[in-house]
Amino acid sequence: MNALIVNLNLAVDKTALVPGFCKGRVFRLGGTVTLPGGKGVNVSRALRSLGLETPVAGFVSGHNGRWISEAMKKEGFKTFLEPHDGGESRVCYTVVDASGCATDLNEEGPDVPAAAQARFLKNYSGLADKFRVAAVCGRVSSGLKRGFYASLVKLAAAKGCFTMFDTSGPVLAEALAAGAEGIKINRDEFEELSGAPYTPARLHSFFKRHAPRGLKTLIVTDGAGHTHAASPFGLWRVTPPRLARLKSPTGAGDSFMAGFLFGFLHGYDFERTLKLATGAASSDCLTVGAGLIDRAQALSYAQRARVVKLA
Repeated sequence: MNALIVNLNLAVDKTALVPGFCKGRVFRLGGTVTLPGGKGVNVSRALRSLGLETPVAGFVSGHNGRWISEAMKKEGFKTFLEPHDGGESRVCYTVVDASGCATDLNEEGPDVPAAAQARFLKNYSGLADKFRVAAVCGRVSSGLKRGFYASLVKLAAAKGCFTMFDTSGPVLAEALAAGAEGIKINRDEFEELSGAPYTPARLHSFFKRHAPRGLKTLIVTDGAGHTHAASPFGLWRVTPPRLARLKSPTGAGDSFMAGFLFGFLHGYDFERTLKLATGAASSDCLTVGAGLIDRAQALSYAQRARVVKLA
């Protein structure tokens, strides 16, 4: 196994296509897509479509947690899930209108008891030396002790495991300070992390300030706009291919992460890796449900993505 996907705050994901969606009305939902989810599960699902099986680690609780565990087994995922009795695993709802505009209603999820946190970190430490990458994706679980994300970085580093993060808020800053090696976030999350308006130049400057602490890759996506990526070798701009149609952008960032991890693990150069990530994100935009991509379609869109080195 080459990558461990860490999705701490697992969820029941429900996505519905509602062509005339607007506030203040009653809608009867048909054809709702219900899947075990969270950003990390979406990443693992997209990686499977690209041809790479990756296990998922995280917390589950209550009836929802049992459903998530069973549904992931039915999908064939290998999991390292830590159950607890702190409440019900969250449910996340996405409503997509005819234009592809998505409205997300995401529960926070329950507090994770301290004992479950300790068990998870102990198991994670034992797993880290079996993987080349630990990708920590998604919303932070409620109740995690301060320093939990720093522990994820340090325990992996002790085993020579590269850490990649797609999260936000104080825990992302904590992981960065602890020596996180890779970060993939969106424009708003970068502005929150850096405390400044987003520009490619500020991204590059931020990367260079933090590279001495261990940061090796910083990627900032911007919806249908340009993605920018920094590494020790420079700054790149990625232009996604134009899509003739859009079903739902929900999960596109997770499929981008999947494409990036696939390229990284297979030794692709940075430009090819960014193209594949962009192709996977583009394919995700043509489905209802996150992390659902078509490999041939992703590869085709990857060929149409444009990557330019800026510095």
